[in-house]
Amino acid sequence: MITYAILLHPGHNRVYFSASKTLSVHELTVALKSFHGSFGPVQLLELAGVAYLTFTAAQPLTPLQLIQLSYLSPVYALFRLEKQPDGPVLYPLALPEDRYMDPSVSSILKYTGKTNELFTRMMLGVAYHSLANPPEEPLRVLDPIAGKGTTLAECLIRGWDAYGVEIGEKAAAEAFAYLKKYLETEKYKHETDTQRISGPNRSFTARRYQITLGRNKEELKNHPRHWELVAGDSRYCDQYFRRGFFHLAVGDLPYGVQHGNVTGPQQGSLTRNPSQLVEVCCPAWHKVLVKGGILALSWNSFLLSWEELAAILERHHFQVLREEPYRSFQHRVDQAIRRDLILARKVEGESNRPSGEAQQD
Repeated sequence: MITYAILLHPGHNRVYFSASKTLSVHELTVALKSFHGSFGPVQLLELAGVAYLTFTAAQPLTPLQLIQLSYLSPVYALFRLEKQPDGPVLYPLALPEDRYMDPSVSSILKYTGKTNELFTRMMLGVAYHSLANPPEEPLRVLDPIAGKGTTLAECLIRGWDAYGVEIGEKAAAEAFAYLKKYLETEKYKHETDTQRISGPNRSFTARRYQITLGRNKEELKNHPRHWELVAGDSRYCDQYFRRGFFHLAVGDLPYGVQHGNVTGPQQGSLTRNPSQLVEVCCPAWHKVLVKGGILALSWNSFLLSWEELAAILERHHFQVLREEPYRSFQHRVDQAIRRDLILARKVEGESNRPSGEAQQD
């Protein structure tokens, strides 16, 4: 039996304080359940005043499992832990250098209301390891409430194709300009495009920002990655993108403190309660996910309870993941925000809302 110890990422505690350790236990627990093999429970262990996550494994972690482990938000360094007569000893283990893009792409850009990139990384990790059959191809991930693209940047770090929808055209344009500049600075090969799109009978208009990229010319030609952000209303996701296109949809709902939700019949109608946003957008989010795809949402539970949000998702043909540790991600961010996380799997069923197809202008 092998005992592994993980040194927690130092960036976690600045945001979640004491709750970060518990969240890290839950994230690693979900990941280990998706690994093939026999693993002991995840535990917190303090050595010389430093906190570690520990777990046991019947067999050494495989190269693929080490790669997957390295992407989890709490993982800063990995050790093998052995008990010696004089006390426990940590033996450092190398983690694979498998990142498609440097993690700085998601941490450099700062703006009011930005979700901490480590929390975003946790959401993506928990969602990915909740898929019953993760595809071998690069995942296609949607952030239906993308802001300036922290989730999209975290997807590129993993080499996933990243797509988003953001109601604010200024925020979408700034996200596009930022990534374009980053790629130029880091010498990634890339091509860009912008298009104005509209719905049937001009039921909506939006602007699509696209970047195709590769680490070299060969990759750009034969194995490119895709980044796309639509400046538009998330209710029309199924008209911006094909049905059954995304493996994951991961979003951080507005907390109702500094930002409102656009949900009214006319763009610009604001409400502080995320329930209305989810209610009107769920039909489109459901359509663009593959069967068995995972929807992960975080929100301020002071405004809406876990069970209330679960009821909305289930009404729109999502199977909410209710087993532990999925019910235990709630944590306090500040006096006005108590953040929680919910995950749900797409099951059969269709909304009655008809789906159109966006046209390029």
